[in-house]
Amino acid sequence: MKFSILMNCYNCEKYLVEAMNSIYSQTFEDWEIIFIDNSSIDNSKEIALNYDSRVKYHQTPYFMSLGEARNFGLQFCKGEYLAFLDTDDVWYSFKLKEQIEILDSDKSLAMCYSSVMFIDENSKELAKLVAVAKSGDVFKQQLLRYEINMQSVAIRNNIPISFNPKMEFSPDFDLFMKIVSKYQVAVVSEPLVKYRLVSSSLTNKKIARWWIEMKMTLDAIFEENPEFLKKYSDEVKIAYAKVSYYKARYLMKIGENRKAKEELKKNRSLNLSYFALYILSLFPPIWNRIFKS
Repeated sequence: MKFSILMNCYNCEKYLVEAMNSIYSQTFEDWEIIFIDNSSIDNSKEIALNYDSRVKYHQTPYFMSLGEARNFGLQFCKGEYLAFLDTDDVWYSFKLKEQIEILDSDKSLAMCYSSVMFIDENSKELAKLVAVAKSGDVFKQQLLRYEINMQSVAIRNNIPISFNPKMEFSPDFDLFMKIVSKYQVAVVSEPLVKYRLVSSSLTNKKIARWWIEMKMTLDAIFEENPEFLKKYSDEVKIAYAKVSYYKARYLMKIGENRKAKEELKKNRSLNLSYFALYILSLFPPIWNRIFKS
């Protein structure tokens, strides 16, 4: 089996057929779907089991955190390569074929990711996130601007792969940042995935965890690789400034405006963007309108 495709689901019936059909439309056909039902109470199970035997259905014994649920699914993934598709997103039909050709042709590459097309709740295309890193060592780019969309990833299944079970929001960020800090990675400039922007998504529900989990990941990487602090000194400052920004957004959301301003003040001299954010924090009504917090 070339590809194990891990799908995590919790009450995901709304877009599930569209997501599943995008796998069945792949021009590369040597794959299986490892479908993890995280204690859904809707019709997700019935929809998943309506497909053929390439869908391997597994139900979690209890409702798990996102990192824990993804780890639960990994034990069933035996393919040479691993890919991911969340149940509200969509692959282009050539996604797997293009990535398998890249990874099979260069054994030094541990992973491949691509640009992303954003779509709305009605599947209308909105905008493109263009991956700007060049294939090879992409760690520096991810410190400056993280651009790895999980749905676009294909990863060689013979390297250590584990999601942090403590992470409720960004276990994928944690895993992929640790991978790119150690391995060579391929980057595809064209979109291979359509990523759906949904107002009720986990991103919006877990704002309190954004900065905490990002800091956990960065701290762990630099503790293991202290030489990176000097090698990527400028990029490290940018990465931790992003942590402060996310912390400030959360503090603004809960009405701790003074603390939010203090967070942004730390990085106001870093560049014009952070100076502008600090100035915005002085006017909470304007900040809240812009960030809808």
